[in-house]
Amino acid sequence: MLKKAQEMKSQGLDVVIGYVEPHDRPETMKLKEGLEELPLKEVIYKDRLFKEFDVDKAIERKPQIIVVDELAHTNVKGSKNKKRYLDVIELLNAGIDVYTTANVQNIEGLQDMIDEMTTVDVSETIPDEIFDYADEVLLIDIEPKNLIERMKKGLIFSKNKATLALEHFFKDDNLSALRELALRRGADRIEKKNHDGELKTKILVLVSPSPSAQKTIRVAARMAEAYHCAFSGMYVETQGELSEESARNIKKHMDLVKDMGGDMIVKYSDDVVETVVSYVKVAGVTNLILGKTWQTIGLKIGLEEKFISRLPNIEIMIVPDSERFTNEKGSLKDRVKTKFKRKSKEVYQATNKVLDITNLLAKVGLEHHGYKEVIVKEVAEILSQAFERSIQIVYEGGLKYIAKFGDEDTLIFDTRRDVEARKWCQANDKVAGSETHSISDAKAMYFPLHDAFSLVGSIGFLTTTKKMSVTDTLVFNQIKEVLSLTLAS
Repeated sequence: MLKKAQEMKSQGLDVVIGYVEPHDRPETMKLKEGLEELPLKEVIYKDRLFKEFDVDKAIERKPQIIVVDELAHTNVKGSKNKKRYLDVIELLNAGIDVYTTANVQNIEGLQDMIDEMTTVDVSETIPDEIFDYADEVLLIDIEPKNLIERMKKGLIFSKNKATLALEHFFKDDNLSALRELALRRGADRIEKKNHDGELKTKILVLVSPSPSAQKTIRVAARMAEAYHCAFSGMYVETQGELSEESARNIKKHMDLVKDMGGDMIVKYSDDVVETVVSYVKVAGVTNLILGKTWQTIGLKIGLEEKFISRLPNIEIMIVPDSERFTNEKGSLKDRVKTKFKRKSKEVYQATNKVLDITNLLAKVGLEHHGYKEVIVKEVAEILSQAFERSIQIVYEGGLKYIAKFGDEDTLIFDTRRDVEARKWCQANDKVAGSETHSISDAKAMYFPLHDAFSLVGSIGFLTTTKKMSVTDTLVFNQIKEVLSLTLAS
């Protein structure tokens, strides 16, 4: 990375160092010579001083190329973004090219394979879409025995850290497995670029609240990579209201689908099989992937057998589920007792909400076609009432409207951190603010806003009175397409 930076500098390009992890290596320090190095940002957390990459200073400096080491790094709490790859996204959107580094074990889509190969948990990862977005990937290949020898000599970590690393992660078997995985992932990337076009395979993975669903999603992402096609995840809500643990898991799984480059589909129904089968037939799905579920109480036939029976003409992959998980509360006796008495009224509340909002938005688009200010105002008022919170819409051309709900303090939208979160959202086309990984200390959650053609602004949901629930987020994701068409009216 530093050699490439020196090469670009010698060609007359403006190259700076944003962050490099030296590990006290003399050879690394030597490669930095002659390159401008930006000052790091000091962050105090739990009475300790940490130094992190300063993305704002880098954008202000705006070089042609910047070096930012350790792409998978988690920034210390109090930083602008939770992860360094989010800093890199900001740099790219500001028109700055980035040289960075990552290890194969950092790629999110490979985590279940790495866990099986090495039995080592990896805490810092990057989404596959970040890896695949790179214009160029240089694979640094080295024989495991040579790497171990370099470790022992202190050429990678300090000798104290090297000893600890060699006793745990950096063992010959682990390194050989990771090397094979890196070569395979690199080959998949090249093959995918060479097959840019015919996407005949359509992959659908079913998402559940089970923690093991993450493994199923990664399997779908790797299959999509192998077949050079996209994939979608589907979650079918059947109980109306999720337990806190289930809600957290579903949100995590939905984020993972998006991080893997997939689309997320949400359905509301009391019949999972019928809902999935209907979508598979309409959408032309060729491969269905689902986790192996523990047999449901009171049912003789599992979901897997039902799908196999109903969809004989598509490929179905069943991924073993390693742990039992239930969303239901109470004793086993209580659950058996109430299994067949559960009412389905709550199941349709979210569905009706989606339909109501959709109809209202469509009506606004038809009645006020061509009057953008009126449309933005009406949309904000509709969403404020539907989500029971104050809404701010900022639209291209300086158009801004706030719909106040109850006695909430809407001046919060103009506070420094919330303005930063809104601008980050609009600049990077990603969710920011409260309950997200970017500027999480803001008081509202900001979603990028599109019309039918491009990014046109942002919409902020105030979270001071109550947080955005998983159901709220699901509903908003369901109405986004109609919202885009309404704004384009």
